[in-house]
Amino acid sequence: MTTMAMAQAVFQHAHDFYDTGSWYVVAECWDVLAIAEELDRAEKRSATRFELEAAAIAHFHTLLQAGRETWH
Repeated sequence: MTTMAMAQAVFQHAHDFYDTGSWYVVAECWDVLAIAEELDRAEKRSATRFELEAAAIAHFHTLLQAGRETWH
């Protein structure tokens, strides 16, 4: 199960990189609880825990990239 600290790290990253790529979507549309829930879902799908904050941030980067491809 994802920790709230990991979800907070993703949330903070989104705010720090608000003007970079699509991180504004996470900063504006997601809260820490929603981020934690998505990380939990991703862990269940992959059967792999997020051990590092960087891995959780990378997961959201992947989501944003996939979303950008469908937005065009």
